[in-house]
Amino acid sequence: MNAPRAVARRTDPDTSREAADSLGDLTDLQTRVLNLLDEVGAATDEALVDAYEARFGQVSPSTVRTRRRELEDIGAVEVVAYGQTKGGRRCRVYQAKPSTPSQA
Repeated sequence: MNAPRAVARRTDPDTSREAADSLGDLTDLQTRVLNLLDEVGAATDEALVDAYEARFGQVSPSTVRTRRRELEDIGAVEVVAYGQTKGGRRCRVYQAKPSTPSQA
């Protein structure tokens, strides 16, 4: 069985479909995390875990962090700022990376 490919919604602009095509095969969890990050915009790992759990139910935070890191490694996610954790510690803020024509 083939791994699922990144997908875009029918209502998304052409650039979103091109970005999805450029990412190749993603696991179900990677696709969920990337779609959530695209929907919520810039987010810390904590905020991303909260969004994931609100949509899909309880998950180990390390599962979401690991999938986000994998997406960062392939260039689908980037660090855009620094923020604070709920405990007041400095942390990175991530967002889904916009596609460029060279990625299509």
